[in-house]
Amino acid sequence: DLGRPIAAPLERCAELLGVDLATVRELAANVEPYLRADGTSIWSLMQLERQLRPEAYGRRRGGYLDRRRSGRSTYS
Repeated sequence: DLGRPIAAPLERCAELLGVDLATVRELAANVEPYLRADGTSIWSLMQLERQLRPEAYGRRRGGYLDRRRSGRSTYS
């Protein structure tokens, strides 16, 4: 099993994110697709998921993503 892909066509993104295709198309309006060598467009699952579930991704001052995990500090 290769796990979840990094990017996929919109139909596959909808399936992987567990939402309908119409919702993914709305999210994709705010995400720049990758262009494959054969000319097909694919979208980043992480970028679509950030549009879908912004509360799951904390933000720091200046708009940077907060990569620290809540709970126990790794610097203790």
